[in-house]
Amino acid sequence: MAEVNKTNLRLLTRLIESGITSEKQITALKLKDILSIPNITKAELTALCELQEEIKSAGVLAFLAKPEAKESREENESKESVDDET
Repeated sequence: MAEVNKTNLRLLTRLIESGITSEKQITALKLKDILSIPNITKAELTALCELQEEIKSAGVLAFLAKPEAKESREENESKESVDDET
């Protein structure tokens, strides 16, 4: 059973708090706009790119649900990036 992806949910909260409330606004975001979102994390930046792609393909529900295989891949990538930074 799929569960809500917490990173993606936090991203949506940050977008709404920044006044970005429509799919049209999300797909129109440029790098300068994205960097102006307070406290946005690298994981949320990645999620924003995925969200923009999902909006274009009309799969927003898939963006919010967290498939099991995708979650483990994201966890591995996070661990690798932390290892690279040290």
